[in-house]
Amino acid sequence: MVASRRLSLVLAAALAGILVSFGQGVGPAMAAEPYPSAPTIKSVNSGPAATELQVIYAAPLTDGGSPVTSYQVSLDGGTNWFTCAGTTGVCPLGSLASGQTYSMVLRGVNAFGAGEISNTGVGIPAAAGSGLADKPKDLPKPRVRVSATFNSASNNLGVSSPTVRLGVGTLPRLRFSRDIHNKAAVERNLAVTATNQVGVVRGVQGAWGWLDDRTAVFRPRTWWPGNSTIKIASTLNDTILGTSDITSLVGATSLAHTYEFLTGNSVVIKVDGKIDRMTVFVDGVKRKIFPVSLGAAGWETTNGVKVISVDKEPLHTYTSAALGITDPEQQYVLSDVPWNTRLTPTGEFTHAAPWAYSRIGNWNGSHGCTNMFEADAKWIFDNTVPGDVVIYSKTGGSTVQPWNGPGGLWNIPWSSWLKKSALHSITPDTATVTDPGTATPATSASV
Repeated sequence: MVASRRLSLVLAAALAGILVSFGQGVGPAMAAEPYPSAPTIKSVNSGPAATELQVIYAAPLTDGGSPVTSYQVSLDGGTNWFTCAGTTGVCPLGSLASGQTYSMVLRGVNAFGAGEISNTGVGIPAAAGSGLADKPKDLPKPRVRVSATFNSASNNLGVSSPTVRLGVGTLPRLRFSRDIHNKAAVERNLAVTATNQVGVVRGVQGAWGWLDDRTAVFRPRTWWPGNSTIKIASTLNDTILGTSDITSLVGATSLAHTYEFLTGNSVVIKVDGKIDRMTVFVDGVKRKIFPVSLGAAGWETTNGVKVISVDKEPLHTYTSAALGITDPEQQYVLSDVPWNTRLTPTGEFTHAAPWAYSRIGNWNGSHGCTNMFEADAKWIFDNTVPGDVVIYSKTGGSTVQPWNGPGGLWNIPWSSWLKKSALHSITPDTATVTDPGTATPATSASV
C-alpha cells in the first residue's frame, strides 16, 4: 500500500504540473493536501511608478508537506496566471494603467502543483507618494468637510437603487457638496469592481469624467458586465480634496463607503437604418431580429447610443403639435398607440405602428420614432429594463447629443471622455484591450 500511495502522489504531481503549464491550476474546490493552502492578501499598494502595484501577502498556513516554490497572481479571477517576480511576501505588477481599478488573487505552487486561491485584493496604480499627499496623517486647519451623494443611474435614467437590476448602459454619478479642486485625489480613491454570479471579482476598466466641478460620472470603456454586482469602494474620508481660500476641503467620514448597484442580463440592441432591421443581443447571443421603419427625410432618427429609461407607456398619444408642425396638411393626432418605450427625452420612442405596416422593414416614413409591428414593440416593452442599450447606425441623422437622455454620454468619443478625467488627461489610456488581466508582472519594482 505504501508503494501504491507513492505512485498516486507521483501521478498527482505530474497532473498538477500539466495543469500549471497551461495556466489552469488546481482551483479552490480541488486544492487539498499535498497542495499549498491559500495565501492571504494583506494589502495592495501603489508601486514606485504610476503603472505599478505591489501585492503584499502572507504565506499559506500549510504548504502541503512540500515547500512553496513560487507564487502566481491572476487579474481575471483565476483564468490566466503569472508568476510573481518579487521576493516572498511582495508580488509586483507592472504595465498597468494609472487610475484603473485592478483586482487580483494569488496562489502558491509547490512540487505537486498550484494550491488554493487567496482572497481578492483591489488596487489603483498611482504616482508614488500621491496617496500619502491625498491622506496626510495630520489633517490641515482650518478645514471643512465635504460630503457626496451617489446615484447609480444618472443622466435622467429615472431609477437609482441598490436592489433593482439595471441595464449595462447605466452610468453612476457622485455629486459633491462643494467644488472639488483636487479631482485626481477623488479618482485615486474610488475603486470600481464587478463581482459575477459565481463570486469572481474583477476591476472595471473605465474612467471618471467630470461634468462640472462637483459632478463625476464613471463610464466603463465598454458596457458593464451583465448579471454582476458593481461596487465603487470609496476611501475619500479624510482625503484632501483641495482648498477654498485658506480652508482645506477634506472628505467627510461618511465617504468611507462602498456604493453598490446590480446589473441584469446584458441587453444590447442594434438598429441598422440601411436595412431597416433591429437585432437584439442578450448576453452576447443574437436573440431577435425585428423589421422597423425609422424617420423619413427631414425627420431622420438620430444615430448613436441610446439607453432605455423608466419611461414606458402601454398607450400613448402622438400629435404633430408636439413636434411644432404647423402645416395643416401635415398635422395629425394618433391616439392610444400601443407599447411605447422612450429612448430620448426629445421624443424618440419604439412603438407599434398599425397604420404603417406596409413600410415596416421596407422604407422609412416616421417623424423619428422607431415603428414596429405590435408584437415586436410589445417584446421590447416587456423585455427591457432601464439601462439597456440601443445603438442606431446608418439612419442619415445626426448623433445623439451628450445631454439628450441617459445614453447621451456614451456618444462622447473615448479619447474625449478621458480628457474629462484628472488622471487620464495627464496619463492617457492607450490600451487596446479591455481585459485588465493582460497586465504583466513587474520586474523593475523595488520592495
